[in-house]
Amino acid sequence: MLINMDGPSAKKSTSFETLVIQNIENVCDLKAKLNEIISSGKSYEYDVSSCLKALLKNNDQVIVLLTVQAISELAKCEIKRESYAEKDVIEPILSLLNKELSLEKIELYKQCCRALGNLCCDCDTSRKIILQNNGVETLNNILGLSIRDKKLPLSAIKLFACKTLLNYAIGGLEFSDSLVKAGVIDTIRQILSMEAERELMEDDLVSTVLLILSVVNDNDSELLYEEEVNLAVFQVLKETTVVEVSELCFEHLHTQAEHDSVKTLLAKEGRVKLVCLRIEQLLDKHAAGNMNMEDSEIDTVMKHACDLIIIVLTGDEAMDILYADGKGEVYRTMVRWLDSSNYQLLATAVLAVGNFARCDQHCTYMMNDHIFDKLLDIFEQYYSYSIPQDEKPHSPDKATVTKVQHAALSALRNLTVPVANKRLAAEQGRAAPMLIRALPNVEDPHVAYKLLAAVRMLVDGQEEVARQVACSVAALRGVAKWGGAGGAGAAAEAPRLLAWTVRLMPRDVLLRNLLLAEGCISCLVNMLVASHSVMQNEAILALTLLAVAPLNDASATNDQPEVDFNAQLIKSEIGKHISVLIETNCSKMPTQVAENLITFLDITSKDNTVVSDFKDAKLHDSLQKFVESRKDLSDDLKACVSKIIMVVSDNNKE
Repeated sequence: MLINMDGPSAKKSTSFETLVIQNIENVCDLKAKLNEIISSGKSYEYDVSSCLKALLKNNDQVIVLLTVQAISELAKCEIKRESYAEKDVIEPILSLLNKELSLEKIELYKQCCRALGNLCCDCDTSRKIILQNNGVETLNNILGLSIRDKKLPLSAIKLFACKTLLNYAIGGLEFSDSLVKAGVIDTIRQILSMEAERELMEDDLVSTVLLILSVVNDNDSELLYEEEVNLAVFQVLKETTVVEVSELCFEHLHTQAEHDSVKTLLAKEGRVKLVCLRIEQLLDKHAAGNMNMEDSEIDTVMKHACDLIIIVLTGDEAMDILYADGKGEVYRTMVRWLDSSNYQLLATAVLAVGNFARCDQHCTYMMNDHIFDKLLDIFEQYYSYSIPQDEKPHSPDKATVTKVQHAALSALRNLTVPVANKRLAAEQGRAAPMLIRALPNVEDPHVAYKLLAAVRMLVDGQEEVARQVACSVAALRGVAKWGGAGGAGAAAEAPRLLAWTVRLMPRDVLLRNLLLAEGCISCLVNMLVASHSVMQNEAILALTLLAVAPLNDASATNDQPEVDFNAQLIKSEIGKHISVLIETNCSKMPTQVAENLITFLDITSKDNTVVSDFKDAKLHDSLQKFVESRKDLSDDLKACVSKIIMVVSDNNKE
C-alpha cells in the first residue's frame, strides 16, 4: 500500500561529481545541473547528498525548490533514499513547510510534501525524524489551511500532504497513533465531508484519506472512530459513483462495525438499505456490460459490501431495527435475495436470515412466512452439489457450496429453537429425514457442526425425530465420526445429539443401533470430560439410560450381531474418563451431576469386567478424594459411594 510519490540501485558517488557541483558559481549552471538530476531521477548514478543538503540552505528560492525536487526524485530509489533519510535533509524541509504560505511558495510546498512522502516510503528512519520534529502537526496544519483557504490553489498540496501521511502511518502503531493525537482524523473527516458535497469528488484524494483511516485502524484494531467520521465515510459512499472508492468505504465501515455502536449507526436511516441498493446497481451495470472491471474485481467489491450487511446484522439492536416486525426493507430484500441466482446474494440472504432468526418472535413469524421451507430447498440444492457425481453445468465452486450449506443449516437451526417451531417442523415431516440423510456424507467440519446442531434442535422434545435418528445406523456412524474428530465445533456437537436422542427414548430397543454404529459409545464417554458441566451431565445420563436399556431384546433377529454395551464401555476407557472427570471437578461438580454419576457407577459396578477397568484406572482412589472433598452429599449418597469403592477395591481379590 506504499504510495510512490511521483526506486534501481545507485552506483557509489565520486568525489569528482561532488566537486563539480560544489564549484559551480553561475546560478544558471547550478539550476541546469539540478534540472539534470531531476530529469535523471532514479537513474542518476552519483551520490551527491552532501551537496543537496547544503543547497537546502541556499538564499535563492528557485535553487531551494529545485533541490527539494531533486531529493524527491532521488528518494524514489530505495538505496538512494538511505542517503537522504537524515535530519540534515528532513528538518530543513519541515522548516520550509512551517513558513507562511503564499502564492509564490505553492510549488515549493508541493515539492516539500512530495519529498517527505518519498522519504517515508518504507523507511522508519525518515518517519522517526518526522515524528521527533512534530512533522505530523506541520502536515496537519497544511491540510487545515488547504481546507480553510478558498483563494489559493492548494488541491495538489492537500493531496501530497495526505499521501505523505499515508506513507508515514504505514510504519506501524507508533506513527499512526501520532496522527490520532495530532488531530489528523478530524481533518480527514472535514475533507471527506467537503468532497461528498462537491459535484465532482477528487477520487485520488478521497481514496488516500480512506486508506489513512484503514491503516490507522489496522494498527489499532480496537480503535473506534467518532461517529462523525464514520458518517462522513458513509456520505462519501452515498455520493460516489466510483467502484474503487465504494470498496474502500465498505472496508472501512466493515472494520468499524466490529463495534456495536457502529452496527446500530449503520442500521438507522436507510444506510444498510443503500448498501443493498449499491450491490444491485453494481450487478445490473455488470450484466449490461457497463463496467470496465474484471469479474474477480466485481466479486471482491460485492464481497466487501455483503460482508458489511452481515456484520451489521450481528448486532442485536441493529438486527431489530432492520427487521422492523417483518416489514423492514432490508429484511424484505434479504427474503427476495433467497431466490437470487447470484451466489453472493444468495449466501448473504441466507446468512442474514440466520441472524434475523436469533429472536424467537422473529422465528415464529418467519416460520409462518415459509422461510423455513425456502431454506430447506436451498440446503437440498446445495447439498446435491457436494455429492460426488458428474459435474452439473453452471454449478458453483466448492467454497460457495460449503458457504451456502453452512449458512442454510445455521439459519435452520436458529429457526427451530422455539418449541412451537420444533413441533411444526416435525409435523411437516420434511426437515428431519433430509438432514438425517445428510449426516453420513458431509465432509466439511464447519458444515458438519451446523448440520449436527440443526438435527439436535429438531430432536429436542420430539421423540419421533429422535426415533428417526436412532433408526439410521449410517447416520449414527456419521455422528460418531465427527465426535471423534477432536477440537471444538462438530466434535462437541456430535455427542450432544446422541445424548439427546437417548434421553428421548430410554427404553427403546432401537438404542441398540448406537452399539452397532461404531464410535457412538466412545463419543459419549469422551463427553464425560467436556469442559461444561451441562455436557458432562448429558453424557452421564445417556450412558446410564443405555446401561439399563433393552439393548439385547429378545425381539432381535438372529441375523443381527450381538452387542455388548459393557464391552464397548471398557473399549472406550470408561474408568480413565470417569477418574479424570472426578479428579478435575472434585469440588466444583454440581450436586445433580454428582448424584447422576454415582447412579451410573452403581449400575455398572455390577459387572465384573467393568469394575476391573475401574480398578485399573484407580477409580476407587478418585472416589475417596471426591467424598472427602464434598460436604454437600447426603448420607445415602455417601453410603452408595462407599459401597462402590469397596466393590472396586475388592475386585479380583482372593
